[in-house]
Amino acid sequence: MKSGVILAFALVTKSQESFEMANERYNILIGGKRVYSSLSEEEYFDRMEDLSIEYYQTGSPNPGEIQTEIIVENHQWLQNQKLV
Repeated sequence: MKSGVILAFALVTKSQESFEMANERYNILIGGKRVYSSLSEEEYFDRMEDLSIEYYQTGSPNPGEIQTEIIVENHQWLQNQKLV
């Protein structure tokens, strides 16, 4: 019986995490100009990887000029991102 309760708790927790992740969207700004809007997490990571490759091939865009806006249920946070 205990394992069933734990499993149910894990499933509910996983559903809540999925719901929270589904509500996050990402904007990417370069030099203060929005270049990508309302990206899913997967799209965001794909674009950041593209920007990283572009930086190592061409030297641009400067990682110090890249910012990410994270939008969650009508709340918005601004976070500086550095490409490695």
